[in-house]
Amino acid sequence: MRRPHIFACILVTLCLHASSIAPARAAKSGSNVIRIWTVGSPHTGVLPSTVVPPELRQRAESLGYTIEVETFRAGGFTARFRQALQEHNEPEILSFDNYGVIAGVRTANGWFEGIDSDRRMAPNLVLVHETLTPLQIRGWIMLVQSAVNYEAARALSTPPVECDAQPGREVEPALRLAQEKAVFAARAYLDCDRSTLAAISDDARMVQQCFMPQSDTKIDSVKACRVSGNQKLAFVSLVSGFSAKLRDPAGLLQSRAGMDLGQQSILAVLRNQSGAWRLLAITHDPANTSMPLALTTSKGFLNSLDQEQPADMTPDPVRHLMPNGMFPVPAKRERFGDFVWLPSESTEVIGQVAEFSWGRDTNYGLTRLFFLPASENKLSSGLLMSGGLSFWRVWSISKTGDVAFSERHSFIN
Repeated sequence: MRRPHIFACILVTLCLHASSIAPARAAKSGSNVIRIWTVGSPHTGVLPSTVVPPELRQRAESLGYTIEVETFRAGGFTARFRQALQEHNEPEILSFDNYGVIAGVRTANGWFEGIDSDRRMAPNLVLVHETLTPLQIRGWIMLVQSAVNYEAARALSTPPVECDAQPGREVEPALRLAQEKAVFAARAYLDCDRSTLAAISDDARMVQQCFMPQSDTKIDSVKACRVSGNQKLAFVSLVSGFSAKLRDPAGLLQSRAGMDLGQQSILAVLRNQSGAWRLLAITHDPANTSMPLALTTSKGFLNSLDQEQPADMTPDPVRHLMPNGMFPVPAKRERFGDFVWLPSESTEVIGQVAEFSWGRDTNYGLTRLFFLPASENKLSSGLLMSGGLSFWRVWSISKTGDVAFSERHSFIN
C-alpha cells in the first residue's frame, strides 16, 4: 500500500518543481526586450560603448520592443556566453569588431578562445548584412537563433528595402533598359542562377561568380538606386532584401554563421552590344557598393563620358608588366608589392578600371573594381583580400564608352 503513496509524493514534487520553473520562462518570453551584447577588441581590451543609434531604437519601438545593450571585454567573454546559453539567457544580438570573438585569436594580450571553438555554434548564428551597421560600423553583427526574442531581432534586421543615398537625377531613356537588365541580373546573381547569368553576361565578363553559392537564398525585393553612364556603358547601384541558409554549416571556413540575412547592396556594370545590354561585371563588395565611396572614385570619368550619340572609339588595351601567375613582391622595407602595367597609349581614354576577382565558388568570393585615372600604372596588393586562386585585368575606357581589356592574369594570394 505504500507504493501508490510514494508515487503520489513524487508526482506532487515534480509538479511543484515545474511550477517553480514556468513563471521564470513566462516572464522571459513575455519581455519585449531585444538584448545586444557588444564585445570589445581582443587587441585593445577596451570596453565598447553602450550607445544605441536612434534609428534602431525607433525601429525597435515600432515593433513594440525596446533595446538593451550590455558591453563586455573580450577576455572571459566566451565563458560568459556559454553560461548564458546553458541558462537560456543568451542575447538576441552579438556585435563585435574582431572576428577572434567567434573564431579565437592570439594577440599581444594572449590567447582568446572564440565562442565557436567547439564548432557547434555556427547553425545558431545569423550574420546580418547592412541593416544594423550603425551598431558596428566596422565589424560583424550576428543574431542568436536560440534567444527568446530572436524573431523580433530578425524583424529589426529586415526592414523594407530602401536606397541609402539620395536619388540621382531621372534616368535617361537610353539607360532605362540598362537599369531593367541590372535588376534582372542582380536577382540572378543573388539567387546564384548560373544559367540566367550566363545568358545575360557579356562575352568579356572575366569570372562567372555569384552571391553565396553555398547557400539557399530567398530574395525579398531588388531596387535600382542610381544609374550612370551613356548609351554604351552603364553603372547601376542596387539594393536587395534577402535571407540565405547555408547548406552545410560544418563545412564553412570563413564566416561561421548558419544563416545570412538583411540588405545587400550591389554594383552592376553593363555594356551595350548591338542594342542589347549585357552584364560585364557585378559585385557586392563594400568597397564598390558603399555609395559615397563609389561615387567619389568613379564620378571623374563617368562625368567625362560622351552623352551624345557616340561613335565607335575602342582604345588600345594596357599591357601587363609582370608575368601571368606572379603575385607582387614587396620592395625592401615595404609591406606590400604593386601590380603594374603600361597604360593605354590611346589619347581618348578617360579612365581605367582594375578588376580583381577571388574566392570563386565560395561564400566569401567576390569581385572588386578600382576606378583609376587614365595615366595610373600600378595598384598596391595591400588593397586586396586573400582568396586563393585570383584573377585580374585592367579596362581602358574611352570617352564614347568603348572598353578595351588587358589579358586576364591569375595569381595565388
